[in-house]
Amino acid sequence: MNQALMTLALAWSGCAWAHPGEHHDNLLGTLAHLFTEADHLALSVAAVIAGVIGARMLRRRVQASRRANGRD
Repeated sequence: MNQALMTLALAWSGCAWAHPGEHHDNLLGTLAHLFTEADHLALSVAAVIAGVIGARMLRRRVQASRRANGRD
């Protein structure tokens, strides 16, 4: 399964296009760029969602482990 996903990612990597413009600016310009470009905003939202899901899964795993070991 992992090999198939990697092959698919490599096959589609040529389809990725970056938008024009530089990312080397002052702090305010960089933040404005990150929050106004749709590709950066979408990636930021996806990262936050993945982080929240990961944190909840970790919390549930720790709680289940504590219950199994009698340390609740």
